[in-house]
Amino acid sequence: MMGMIKDAKVAAKVFTDMRGARAEGKTVRPKMVMQIPMIKSGPAFYDTPEGCMLTHMDKAVHDAVWKVFKELSYEDKWVLCFSPEDGRFLVRVQLWERELGLALPSRQYHKAMGAILHKYVRIKLARVAKAGT
Repeated sequence: MMGMIKDAKVAAKVFTDMRGARAEGKTVRPKMVMQIPMIKSGPAFYDTPEGCMLTHMDKAVHDAVWKVFKELSYEDKWVLCFSPEDGRFLVRVQLWERELGLALPSRQYHKAMGAILHKYVRIKLARVAKAGT
């Protein structure tokens, strides 16, 4: 019922605005305008090298790291979407050590950090091989 009253008020305002514009000698052409909802997607876990690496891990470890990732700030998530630049691997390892060390049990922490470090070694070796060719 409230929606109908609101629609009637909007229609009355449009009608009076059109009448006022015509009285001023302006041409009035009503047109339909639709709002299209926008979906804002932030950086996702699988946008990161770590997320891709952990998909092949034990489900409990994967889920625990995913929950930690969800709690990170937008800026940290954004930075993690890209492979670390040379000289930035240590900072990234320290970020994961800090975040995972607080949230995961020891066994899961060591499995996750081992997988993340393995991924970083593979990234570094790929860069060295590419630079050598």
